[in-house]
Amino acid sequence: MKRKLLLLTVIILSLSLCLSACGEKNIGEEKAKEIGLKYINQYFNANETDAKVYRELWECYPEDTAAFSTNGDTEFSYRWVYRVYIPLAASLIKYEVYLLGDTGDLMYANQHEMNIILSDEQKERSNNLFLDEPEWGEKHIEALSELYQACYDWSVQNLDEPHPMLLDTDIYQQPNDSLQRTFSAPCYAVTKDGRVYSLTMEWPSLQVLSISVINDPK
Repeated sequence: MKRKLLLLTVIILSLSLCLSACGEKNIGEEKAKEIGLKYINQYFNANETDAKVYRELWECYPEDTAAFSTNGDTEFSYRWVYRVYIPLAASLIKYEVYLLGDTGDLMYANQHEMNIILSDEQKERSNNLFLDEPEWGEKHIEALSELYQACYDWSVQNLDEPHPMLLDTDIYQQPNDSLQRTFSAPCYAVTKDGRVYSLTMEWPSLQVLSISVINDPK
């Protein structure tokens, strides 16, 4: 009997949370598409005009570390999320953006590496680095420094922050793919309002592969 009562309580609580999420303010699919395309074109230097939109109901747990994991009161909750994406092929995504369903705030955006086409000059730089220094060394550190400077400049231009703070927990350490002809590295950009972004940029194209909000002070 106690087990049945417990099960009934859990079901009622889950339904209550779900109904609460369903009652949230909703920006709608058209607005989500508009906002998603804006981020795609701005962050990834694209010129896309259409995208697919899918609305998802996410389960948010207090132990999650993402910026939007809970509703702010450290309790379990549901949140509506819009996924705005552009397919590249049957199983590949060209661009993808996740937005909060009630505000349209950015959660995450990424582009596929296949979108990035190196110029002849960039190809030459990457080939020379690989040939001149097949092991991690000073030239790789210089390339990594260039990458972090590009992350800073990108943050100034795209995050509405003239003086972002750039953080790197593995400064000058070897990225996992650094001994390939191209490599990527993550860094954190902090704006003065306390918002923290995680950026991943590729060298030598110096294009952003992904950006996510990992702390939102709202």
